[in-house]
Amino acid sequence: MFDTVKIAIPLMLSKLEIENIEWDQTDSSRRQAVNKTIFKKLYDNDFKGLPFIRYTYREDDPSKCRLKVEVSIPAFLYGSNVNELQADDIDTFFKMMRKYISVKLKVDLSRIPPINTWTAEKVHVCKNFNVGQLKSRYLNAMSSRSIAKYQKRTYNAKGSDRVESVEWKAAKKKEKIYDKEAEVEQQRQYPDKSRHLKRAKGILRYEIELSDTETRKISPGRRAVEILKMDVAAEILQKGLDRNGLSSGVKYTSLQQVIDAINQETIPLRTKSSLIAFATELLFSGEDECLNKYAASTFRKRKMQLRSILGTDVLLIGDSMLPPLRVVPQKKTATVKQ
Repeated sequence: MFDTVKIAIPLMLSKLEIENIEWDQTDSSRRQAVNKTIFKKLYDNDFKGLPFIRYTYREDDPSKCRLKVEVSIPAFLYGSNVNELQADDIDTFFKMMRKYISVKLKVDLSRIPPINTWTAEKVHVCKNFNVGQLKSRYLNAMSSRSIAKYQKRTYNAKGSDRVESVEWKAAKKKEKIYDKEAEVEQQRQYPDKSRHLKRAKGILRYEIELSDTETRKISPGRRAVEILKMDVAAEILQKGLDRNGLSSGVKYTSLQQVIDAINQETIPLRTKSSLIAFATELLFSGEDECLNKYAASTFRKRKMQLRSILGTDVLLIGDSMLPPLRVVPQKKTATVKQ
């Protein structure tokens, strides 16, 4: 349930150790010669999954330093991020990463700080859903879904109106849902591409990049061992799916069915008329257009009323129901025998 992470590790290298490493790139700040900051980088674009290592230090004071590592955890462990991580993979990742850093920086393993001192600066949580031939239907539904305070972008297949990815982006947070098979297909140098294309077939991936505020809510000190936990990722993903309406299923319906359902409610006639007008606008114009025509408070109120009546807040014209997507199983409510 994790993909890309950026981790800060409190390791200080001596000048001799820095010079002993075969860095791929060296840059420096554009300040004057004094107090210059040096940026050292290690990366290998030829092999998918290898971490990007960046070591920064003050030239006049090497003790003022930072070591950061950015990596896709599943790609690092398995050579591809098509794979979904299992619970014990996180421990394996930490152990392998310590050894990898030791080898790449040419220092003894004992010099690598323990994992409980590592902090997370970027975290992507994700979930693969094998929906088979329904991928396009889910993506079409989400392309009409807006999230308050987020900017939405929809990406289509080249030369086609087929939706391949929908992204919602806020100031410091991003989430998206996309066709994993299409993503693998578009990467020219994907290792063992044919095998991973087969594994990605029918996969719809939902992914959230956490904001700094969210990571600090999970762990005030942003400790990686407290954030990179499966139950933590599952809770975050489930909240996102609930917000998007995917956890309750996506309803493909006709306008007449919506009107009939509203008319069956024991609510004032004026409310029925308002809801029918709102549902008509929502079905044929989409959420973005509705948000332009209705006040935010009215929009939220009407959406809540429709959800209460119809059981879902994502509507499209059609005649079928897309199955709910969930990470955390829905709790069963106990019934009391009379």
